[in-house]
Amino acid sequence: MDTLQERSKPTMTLDQAKKQIDNYLADILAKLPIKPTASSGDFSDLECDANDVGPHGRTQTSRGYDFGDVPSATRAEAAGAFRTLMIERGFQSVADAPDFHPDWIKLKNPSDSFLAVLDGVSDASRNVSLNVSSPCVWPNGTPPA
Repeated sequence: MDTLQERSKPTMTLDQAKKQIDNYLADILAKLPIKPTASSGDFSDLECDANDVGPHGRTQTSRGYDFGDVPSATRAEAAGAFRTLMIERGFQSVADAPDFHPDWIKLKNPSDSFLAVLDGVSDASRNVSLNVSSPCVWPNGTPPA
């Protein structure tokens, strides 16, 4: 968990975070052997929880795609391509014990704290989906005075 001092530092802007998400998504979509059937559309912005310690007002944003029902062999191929690409980009595996779920690949970039998740990779009863989310950022890059 970030300390109050770490949370009070300037960040990239929300617009820069959205641009970075779109860059990651474009790279991922270009490498996957599957094409999306639907987009999540607009970015989903959520206020970050400051655990009542403050400061409040930071935002996390995300965007993703749904690939629908994908055959098992293609799911495995997509999972491999996703993992390889993101590790080449500096992302590292995240295992959220005790909530770890074998049906998703969750990777985080330690240099910018962006998170990329490919869900539905092993469960044929679920649709495959992709989501990239930003770390908590100040909408204009700096905390309020």
